[in-house]
Amino acid sequence: MTKFMALLLVTTCVSASFVVYDSKTKTSPVVERFHPKIFDLVTSWDSDTEQPVATEINLDAVTKNRNQFDFSLVRKNGDWTECTGDDGHGFRRFKIIKSDEKAFLIEFQRNAGGTLTTASFIEFVVDTKRFQVDGNTRLVQVLRVISIEAREQVNRTE
Repeated sequence: MTKFMALLLVTTCVSASFVVYDSKTKTSPVVERFHPKIFDLVTSWDSDTEQPVATEINLDAVTKNRNQFDFSLVRKNGDWTECTGDDGHGFRRFKIIKSDEKAFLIEFQRNAGGTLTTASFIEFVVDTKRFQVDGNTRLVQVLRVISIEAREQVNRTE
């Protein structure tokens, strides 16, 4: 049973990886699994006064839930990983400021199509969590927020 669970975990993690490690940019393959919209779950609406809203995100669910997290719309633009807004206007994007094996600091920017671009620095770790779903134990990768620092407004630069 232990070998089966280990094989299942490895198969799930390998099949969920989308981008091969690039030695030029030193981008972690784990980071390439992050859809820019997941950081919307952390920061929430611009008018919300308290952050973070979500402090833990199931990355395996994000990988499988293609309605909200369509990875075909995600692209690299220099250091930024970005996608357009839901209505085709604006953008969500992030870039890695600092990282090691499991801990990351990113800058996340959001624009709804107007002149206001908001930015947050989000520090997080990627970890494995065990929990029960319908009475069965499941291991999933989670993004766990450690800290957040919001900035009021930034100018968008390419």
